[in-house]
Amino acid sequence: MTALAFILATLAFALFGLSTDEHHRKRLGNRPDAVTVLRMRGGAWAAVVAAFPFAIAAQGWVFGPILWVALLMLGAGLVFLALNLIPAPAGRK
Repeated sequence: MTALAFILATLAFALFGLSTDEHHRKRLGNRPDAVTVLRMRGGAWAAVVAAFPFAIAAQGWVFGPILWVALLMLGAGLVFLALNLIPAPAGRK
């Protein structure tokens, strides 16, 4: 259950990051249109919310919310590092 919560948290911040103009253009080659941005941000929020029950199932109501916040921070940190430090594919700036 913890792994599923971590995957969802990481997915959420990957979607948040890729919904920005700079990261979307750098990683996918073009600027996102408004509908794509809304869908990516909506999916990101859905993943944040969906991670909560898995964290609760893993650690219960006492430590589950703490695990959820910790996994969100870990996912955000990993995605931040990946988007900013891993070089973009060749031909994209």
